Amino acid sequence: MSTEYGAPSMSQPGGLQTEARGRDRSETLDGLIDRVHEAANSERNALRTGAPAPVINAQMEDPIAWTVLFGFHAEQYFTDPVFYLEQNLRQRLWKFENIDDDMPISLHVPAWLGHYPEYTFFDMDVQVNEKGVPRIRKDHPLTQTPDLSLLRPVDFETSGWMPRAREWYEQLLELADGRLTIGFTGWNRACLDLAMQLRGYEQLMLDSFERPEFVHGLQRFLVEERNRWHDAQAAYLGTELGTTWIADDWMSVPYISPGFFEEFVLPRYLDIERHHGAIGGVHSCGDQAPLQQFLVQIKTLGALEVSPWTSLEQSVANLPESVFLVIAVHPNDVLVDSPAQMERKLNHIAEHARGRRFCLNTSGLTPIYRDNQEFVTRTNRWLAVARKALGKPNG
Repeated sequence: MSTEYGAPSMSQPGGLQTEARGRDRSETLDGLIDRVHEAANSERNALRTGAPAPVINAQMEDPIAWTVLFGFHAEQYFTDPVFYLEQNLRQRLWKFENIDDDMPISLHVPAWLGHYPEYTFFDMDVQVNEKGVPRIRKDHPLTQTPDLSLLRPVDFETSGWMPRAREWYEQLLELADGRLTIGFTGWNRACLDLAMQLRGYEQLMLDSFERPEFVHGLQRFLVEERNRWHDAQAAYLGTELGTTWIADDWMSVPYISPGFFEEFVLPRYLDIERHHGAIGGVHSCGDQAPLQQFLVQIKTLGALEVSPWTSLEQSVANLPESVFLVIAVHPNDVLVDSPAQMERKLNHIAEHARGRRFCLNTSGLTPIYRDNQEFVTRTNRWLAVARKALGKPNG
């Protein structure tokens, strides 16, 4: 396993060796930026940038996988801007040099504070354990009392983590010194996940029968605040409001019914579409195939994730060819399956996705073996089988 700030050396098929370096004080931030620029300008990266469709991406579970590989505490990752930027660059170098997927290394770094900063805008505390697993407050006053006056409007400067997020972004901009682009991040959830966390699953489901106007009001409030926040973000960054992306993991049957989605969620997604002009994509980890009949009412929908729990066959039948399919496979398909099982499942994907625009992703991967080299070997084995199944050349 790793040392306090480093990960063991690992080998790439074809003999390429790389050292996954930790926080070596002799390795400066400038040195890491130099290495990323060198990688970005390499022939290897040019091949990835021009990789033929469909693109295959071995996604890592951020930050959990990296805490395993590099042995750091997630709290430091989200509180120390120098460590965060250095570690982010080490991670992308490690993946570029060890994992043989199609993803090029880039010079863009998100000013990321985890998956759930928008929860703090509504007074829900978010913490992470040492591995980066989130812990979100479950006892908001709204959980006990269905009263929208308990919710305060979101202020881009002062609500929740907003002072921290702005400072984080500005610190990273200064550290990057123009050699990297820094992206401001902060609000991805639409309204469903936030409503579930504020009210609680069982209570929100009861509300939909006992006080449906409250549920409508809650969803409207959340989307109106989301839209105002994105307006303020555009003003802060000096950009135009544009396409947005939605993540709502509770968009999953049977946790919600198609009728619940149609009545309480779809109208709010359409509000978001009207406000931004387009929804670039929708993410859910659950089974959203029964909801796709409603999602196609989002006329600007660019992409839809087909999660490991969503039928690819149904998705192909339900969705117009204009919708790009982000096909995700379960981590066990990559890290546990035998080569024969991999081949069978990947051939199934190739058969049913034929003729569609799509990419093939793993859901977030985390090392599960004592020897991290086994994680690399199995991931690259899956990638090789995927390339064969999809008729792509070896990387």
